[in-house]
Amino acid sequence: MALFNKSAANTEDKEQAMLAKYGLDGLNDPADIESVRKIVSELTGTGVMETGMKIGAIGSKAEDLLPVYYQRAILEQNWVIIRQLDRISKALEK
Repeated sequence: MALFNKSAANTEDKEQAMLAKYGLDGLNDPADIESVRKIVSELTGTGVMETGMKIGAIGSKAEDLLPVYYQRAILEQNWVIIRQLDRISKALEK
């Protein structure tokens, strides 16, 4: 049992670190928090966040890596959009 609890705590720490890294640790709406946690959990568990670095280290051709970098850019843009929407929501509540 302790093994599973340690794993759950480790996953929670990774999720919190990811939320903090992208400035999403201040979200207010519980539904938004849960959605972002699910996204972060999936990305952390699969290693998608670091895929570009791993593939680049293998020595693939640049044209093969282009879709991965596009996906990474879209992912980064989504985090920015989430933060901006949260700021707008907080401003409207005031």
